[in-house]
Amino acid sequence: MYKQTVPDLYTVFKNVLDQSTSRNNMIVRLNNIERREAFTHLILKQRLEEMKANAPHYTMHNKRKGITKTTFAVDNFLKIIKRKLKAVESFRDEKVSQLTFQGMANVRNFVAFMSRAKNVHKSTFELAGGKTYDLPWIQTMNMHNEFLFTPTAF
Repeated sequence: MYKQTVPDLYTVFKNVLDQSTSRNNMIVRLNNIERREAFTHLILKQRLEEMKANAPHYTMHNKRKGITKTTFAVDNFLKIIKRKLKAVESFRDEKVSQLTFQGMANVRNFVAFMSRAKNVHKSTFELAGGKTYDLPWIQTMNMHNEFLFTPTAF
């Protein structure tokens, strides 16, 4: 029974993500599925709350042309950013905030995925066809900094 429940729950989540057109629409859909017995489990309840909090990000691809669906990488980056914001409470200077997030995004592109990942020991940069020349990620990033710090890189 458990093996059949997991694909069913995944399909429910996927349908909500695919069919939601706005923040409010997604929250209503999540509230509707929250009433099902399977979604009373603590892990699923936490995931539903996280989806409600990030609803604008998950539905952005339906509002603006050229924006792709949120992927697991973006979702993980949002979690990291939220933790950073919670740790420092707030950023007082807009320019410093922008530089911090741009720097974090650049670093995330070069750090390899950990074990148990689909593309273990490869970075987003490598998956996009970038050359690492068998250097550690920080040296690869420094070597490619001419590209990274051009005005069009952000």
